[in-house]
Amino acid sequence: MNNAKADAALYLLTGLLQRLEVDRPGMLQEMIEGVASDRASLRENTENRQHIDKVFDEAMELLTRANIA
Repeated sequence: MNNAKADAALYLLTGLLQRLEVDRPGMLQEMIEGVASDRASLRENTENRQHIDKVFDEAMELLTRANIA
């Protein structure tokens, strides 16, 4: 990202998600499925659709990264 604050937040959020997954196995997969469902329910003519799609992309990347480790 080249933004130290954003990268630090991503690092910490990933760690928090992984710790929550230990306490509640399957939580990350549930979240991944929820994000996919929310994205699928968007209408094509949703305002700022490109930006919203990028937000969903980033959310999925974060959840997938946390779910692997």
